[in-house]
Amino acid sequence: MSNMIELKEKANNYAEENAMCFLKEAFAKVYADGYHDGYKDCEEEIPANLSTSQTEFVDLGLPSGTLWANDYERDENNVVFVPFGDAEKYSIPNAEQWDELANKCKWEYDKAGSFKEAYAIGPNGKILKFSLSGLIHVNNIVEGGKVFFWISDEKDGEEKTAVSIYDVHKNGINYSEKSLVNIYSGYKLPIRLVRKK
Repeated sequence: MSNMIELKEKANNYAEENAMCFLKEAFAKVYADGYHDGYKDCEEEIPANLSTSQTEFVDLGLPSGTLWANDYERDENNVVFVPFGDAEKYSIPNAEQWDELANKCKWEYDKAGSFKEAYAIGPNGKILKFSLSGLIHVNNIVEGGKVFFWISDEKDGEEKTAVSIYDVHKNGINYSEKSLVNIYSGYKLPIRLVRKK
């Protein structure tokens, strides 16, 4: 009987010593897993203050009923620039919606000295303004004299579709051009949202 009590005592001592070790290892693993998951979430996160709840939309009277955001998405007062992978998580326009805007609206351009803004005037007379945005490439805004914004694109590859509105000087003639262009998906462009009525 005394051997049995001695065995129980040894087992309890062993359990106490090893339980602490086991718990320490388990808690360390839980902590490390949580840290890594949080870090991964942070890396993939779109800027935290990007909020569509305050986005104002303009009804231009387009046949499809598409409403366009009054401005680029902003964080406080600054235009938010994101790579395509982040932009596609939002309700950005598709090629058909851009085509409708480009062809059903009358377009005018502010060129006081140089190209500054483009205006889409809807069939109902309401106006949508596109200010120069440029794009961000290696932490610098490049091609700053152009309007850019992402549109949805499901094709494979590293280049994705964006709208570009810019001034062209050819043969002594100055005119504005609006078109779809392919841009490297890692560059950061502003986004313009759309929704249905």
